[in-house]
Amino acid sequence: MNDRTVLLQEVSRRTSDDTETLLLQPGVNVLVGDPNTGKTKWLQTIDYLLGDDPDAEQKRDDDLFIKYISASADMIVSGNQLRVERRWTEPGATNKVFINEEAVGLKEYRYYLQSLLGIPEVHYPQGNPYGSRTWPELGWRSLMRHVYRRQRMWNDLAELQPEVEQHASLLQLLGVADKVFSNEYGELIAKEKRIAALQLQREQFVEMLQEVSREIVPNEKLGVALTPQSIKAAVALIHADEAALQNRRAELLEVVRRDAMRKTAAKEGITSEILEGLTDESAHLEDKQEAIESAVRKTRERQREVSRYRSLLEEERGRITRAQEAGSLLADLKVTHCPACDQEIPRQRAGADECYVCGQTVDAASSGAASAKRLQFEVDQLKGEIEETGELLRGLAQELTRLAEEEARVEERQEYIDNVLRSGRATAAAMLPPELAAIDMNLGSLQERLRQIERIRQAFGKREQLASHIQKIQEEVAVLDAEVSRRTIGVDYESLGDRLSDGMSTYLNRIRELNPRSWTQQGISVQISDRDFRIRVGNANWKVKLGGTLSLYFFLAYHYSLLELTSDPAAHYPGLLIVDFPAEINGVAVADKENFAVQPFVELLAQEGFENAQMIAAGTAFDGLDGAHRLELKAVWK
Repeated sequence: MNDRTVLLQEVSRRTSDDTETLLLQPGVNVLVGDPNTGKTKWLQTIDYLLGDDPDAEQKRDDDLFIKYISASADMIVSGNQLRVERRWTEPGATNKVFINEEAVGLKEYRYYLQSLLGIPEVHYPQGNPYGSRTWPELGWRSLMRHVYRRQRMWNDLAELQPEVEQHASLLQLLGVADKVFSNEYGELIAKEKRIAALQLQREQFVEMLQEVSREIVPNEKLGVALTPQSIKAAVALIHADEAALQNRRAELLEVVRRDAMRKTAAKEGITSEILEGLTDESAHLEDKQEAIESAVRKTRERQREVSRYRSLLEEERGRITRAQEAGSLLADLKVTHCPACDQEIPRQRAGADECYVCGQTVDAASSGAASAKRLQFEVDQLKGEIEETGELLRGLAQELTRLAEEEARVEERQEYIDNVLRSGRATAAAMLPPELAAIDMNLGSLQERLRQIERIRQAFGKREQLASHIQKIQEEVAVLDAEVSRRTIGVDYESLGDRLSDGMSTYLNRIRELNPRSWTQQGISVQISDRDFRIRVGNANWKVKLGGTLSLYFFLAYHYSLLELTSDPAAHYPGLLIVDFPAEINGVAVADKENFAVQPFVELLAQEGFENAQMIAAGTAFDGLDGAHRLELKAVWK
């Protein structure tokens, strides 16, 4: 016996001064009455107590919410006795459900029912799993559309429910939705979508980079397509062009320099060789001046270090000197009182060469001399080190003086040479050819191209970063794919489809026995996959094949096949079916078909394993329907 069911026992509605009650039993319950006796309103009340949430307009205009102030139900859900109440006129309680007098939110109440029934939370794809839409949650109310067939909704399997949601609901009721739409599957789809997005981003990035690079560097330098090798080749070609321009520039400058030297030598009355020597000497003096400045910085830093060290030595010598002076003052102090009892110690207890405190022999001559010698040794050591640092500081000061004198001589000589060469530089500047300016512009252009190519090289590295990111996600996808395959390996879609088609066929076979003229079509087949489902009558889609009364039998067969799942502990059907028969379908009266149409449900719920299952049907006849609990309504709804 499967106890994961919803079994309604009593449903009540309260007005301001009266209470109406409907007592229900396991098995088939039929609400019978003439039109407008409130059958549909009772079913709406039950649906409302099972978590329906009518819109504001319906609550404002519906007679159920106008006439009554609250509704309640006693029910057993998976063995748990619950009293559920909804109070739509009480302030703040419109979207509340009172479970055993404890108020909870409507959404929380639905989750509670779902958890009691052991129905897992599932998110399902709307259409293509790889589409851009997020996966909505398959909630309790989606399943209720397959449990409660309203009077006005006899044209589809589930009321106003898209096929993708119908498919997900079917898989949930069959007990496999958590395997088909597992969290791992959702993560797998999300990661595969991420991989596709990254791959597209990588392609677009490389394509854009190709276009940008063609504008920066001529095609003959980057080749057909941008690659690390083509970038390297382009850099090498630019470096070659740069070297050629630098050589040409050096040649032009050498020619200008020679002409300028010749003119300057003639002007100054010296030979070109002497002028050449002065130029070389100027370069040598510049190097020497830099060396002197460096030596001055190092010498001054060394001077600061030695000064700091000398200061530390002098401080240490001062501390030891103060210790010597303190020792000489404290040496004659004697212990006059016992440190334990604070009593005066008589001196006559010890001899002249014995300690009058501990009684041990004391060498009076050497007791203080050793300490004094150690201190004096430290003072002498520090004095020697201080003298050495003084000598070192004097040497550093002399070195700084020497460097300053040498620097002054170098500056004086450099100033003389600059005066001699100044006219030569002016002459050389006047002689610079226009080609040199063009070369400098070309060199600047090449340098800018190199900087741009370096930026392209760095940007091109993003391709490898994206590839690495894609590879990492692909590794995660492989793990998830293995887990999804493991979870879905036991899902036999063929058997699931056969199970529904067998249940529907069982129902149709039975009504055909009861009324040979009831079902006049071929058999029904159901095909289910991980993406969709199809129900066919013969070889045609049921939607185009059936009409009128045949659609009535078809929908009841569908509900019969679902209700059969109640006895299966692996399925998630809640063991409850609510059917509100219409007065007619497509102009064909239904009243004369209600009895034999419901008879197979009576027989099903009487079988072992369906003790906690229940069907509640509302109609106008049900005369002589044995095995059903008959509830007759006579008062006309006002």
